[in-house]
Amino acid sequence: MVCREITKKIPFIIGMLIGAHQGKAVCTSLKSGPIVFDAYGCAPFSPEKTFDPSQPRYQWIHDMDAPGREALFASYRGLYLRGKVIKSEAVQSGVSKVPGVLMGETIFAFVPPGVSGCEQINGKRFKAHLSEKCCDGSGNAPCLLGTEYVLTKPEVIGTASSGAGDAMKAKSAQSKDYAAGRKAFDERQYRAAAQAFEQAKTKGELDIPGFYRLGVSYREMDQCRDAIPPLKHVHDLEEKNAIWADDEKVARQATFLLARCYAKTNQAAAAVLVLNRYLIEPSKYLQELRDSLNHKDFGWIHTSKEYRDYKDAALKKLKGLKLSP
Repeated sequence: MVCREITKKIPFIIGMLIGAHQGKAVCTSLKSGPIVFDAYGCAPFSPEKTFDPSQPRYQWIHDMDAPGREALFASYRGLYLRGKVIKSEAVQSGVSKVPGVLMGETIFAFVPPGVSGCEQINGKRFKAHLSEKCCDGSGNAPCLLGTEYVLTKPEVIGTASSGAGDAMKAKSAQSKDYAAGRKAFDERQYRAAAQAFEQAKTKGELDIPGFYRLGVSYREMDQCRDAIPPLKHVHDLEEKNAIWADDEKVARQATFLLARCYAKTNQAAAAVLVLNRYLIEPSKYLQELRDSLNHKDFGWIHTSKEYRDYKDAALKKLKGLKLSP
């Protein structure tokens, strides 16, 4: 069903995007490197159907000699994908060598000829090498497809949204201490949960959701000072783009809880340092912005200059979005 849907939409998608994308990549800042990708839509690409030489925009293809036209078509007989970058070690040349570009983003990408069909990778999670092309505006693949991204050497490692490939998640799944912690946590036995999660952490068997649950357990026992280290661990990994997109939601929750615990321990500057990130992308962090103005945990630092300045800035951001706090 998803394959048929994307097949129907390819001409429309390309029509909308070709003008916006072709030739837009800057040669000095191209993205490249290993990624893990979840494919949620796939279609084999038919260049003869989409690049109809009778259409004015493709007149230059009509003007090519037959061998040249067939060579161009042959380079486009690959797969057109829509999916999410789950893990990224790719970097952006000329800008930063820090890996993690495109982490958590949904993109369109082209898989060159060689993979037999969508049934191999649609709905799957796979490793691949991402490269960004088209900085010269050429007709080479995939520059006529509304994307600059090419994925080569796809290697399936599991189904999409499965958590496959994350070694720490796999290790946690086998941990008896982790399982005991989850059981106690779900039963709201937070002291027992914290003890079990601490054991798993000592053994290197605690994944990102586990660190978050450990922090929640301590907060529920009103022990924010003990909650800060595991929550800061998640926050630090998030800052380094080292969080798999599978755990993006729980990492956001952990970061906000970290700000709350800094506030509860009367560390206004540290709390506001975390909260300030929400001011950079207010539309993305709308819920956190609102909660930061209303949650009772921030009552401890309401009179501090740091928090007052943050509150003023947050209210302005919400007003700019025409939203109430």
